[in-house]
Amino acid sequence: MKSKNNSLPRKPGSTTLLLALLVASYNSHTLASASAVDEVHQINVPLTNVSVPLHATHNSYHVYIYVGSPPQRRLVIIDTGSRYLVLPCAPCARCGKKHYSKAYFDPSISTTDVYNQCRLDECTFLSSNNKFGSCDSNDRCNFQQQYTEGSSTSGFELEDIVWFGTKDIEQSVKVYMKTAVPFSFGCETFETGMIANQFADGIVGLISQGKGSIIDIMYEHGAIFDKSFSLCLTKSGGRFSLGGTSMMTKHKEVMQIEPLMSSDYYTVQVKAVFIGDIAIERAYAFNHGIGTIIDSGTTDSYLPKAISTEFEAAWIKLTKQVHTNTKQKLTFDEFQMLPNITIVLSTSGYKWVIEPHSYMESIKSKETPLMTDDDIKSGWSGSRYFVNRLYTDEENGAVLGSNAMNGHDILFHTKHNIVAIAKADCS
Repeated sequence: MKSKNNSLPRKPGSTTLLLALLVASYNSHTLASASAVDEVHQINVPLTNVSVPLHATHNSYHVYIYVGSPPQRRLVIIDTGSRYLVLPCAPCARCGKKHYSKAYFDPSISTTDVYNQCRLDECTFLSSNNKFGSCDSNDRCNFQQQYTEGSSTSGFELEDIVWFGTKDIEQSVKVYMKTAVPFSFGCETFETGMIANQFADGIVGLISQGKGSIIDIMYEHGAIFDKSFSLCLTKSGGRFSLGGTSMMTKHKEVMQIEPLMSSDYYTVQVKAVFIGDIAIERAYAFNHGIGTIIDSGTTDSYLPKAISTEFEAAWIKLTKQVHTNTKQKLTFDEFQMLPNITIVLSTSGYKWVIEPHSYMESIKSKETPLMTDDDIKSGWSGSRYFVNRLYTDEENGAVLGSNAMNGHDILFHTKHNIVAIAKADCS
């Protein structure tokens, strides 16, 4: 357990004491610990009854997270493309004013927070080459991050108890607080660009690397029974399952396992790609660089630039239209001509199908409402506005964003470095 910096004022209570209480509470409850064996491939799929709802809004998927004692609720983007939990903390003169919560996380309120002492083995963000972190005059761990689109964030590290829950605070304390663990996160005191203007309070990264993701820490503390989690996304939200999947009964096909190609990201290898029924000859481009990343924190999907010519030719042949990422009007008949994008994974041979309703974003206008699930089944009269959110401009490999994940239950197993995937009803 990390100790509080002697140069900083101490507070009553500690994470150690609170954890003892949580363990006692945890032992008085029963969490599901089981696995379902896939009879075709003899795959042990971990099952859990611990899951929380996801909320799709402002082009991202969000989850409620509780930090500190007494608990402070925050809404954060759930991200399989990064590894840290960061959120703005008080006092912050340069943090965004448009976040979900009216106030920033206040460490002075919590009785269980611990400042990480500035040593390499203590600082979560501090790497051996000081790429992400540094020490300040109070011997606290500082961090700073720059993002490719130009925004940035910086602040200091803090450890406090953290758990996932629902919007209902009382329910989250009663039902989910037994999964709380001490976890180091970034307290932002400076935000710029998109980070400052985003709706979410912060972001929780789920990549397992270095000192471990929050899933790893939950497993190590016995809060969950398997070192895994699953995401099952719909257009409006979905489920985030902790310690396995809670969606097995909603699967529409056998869940298949695919090894991950990197420990830095959730990347898979691709052996074939189809636009409709037209095969892409340069599908090997999906494996360039670090490969094909599964990234819930990215809204759209980015396919290799190397296939853009083939992709465009196939698109025109199948739809009689040019592929564009600008707003367009489509009749129901034109929408039905849009092709499925099928990505065949190398080891399992799983055919990951991305359907038009997943990659086409419905745009509301004065003339037309947003497309609904009923519209997909029964159609619509006149035209609707859409934006195609499949891009063919990724220089190395590909990024399968949340729109590609829609309608699939995807299990991320950090211990065995695999993913398992099945088409599912995620509602």
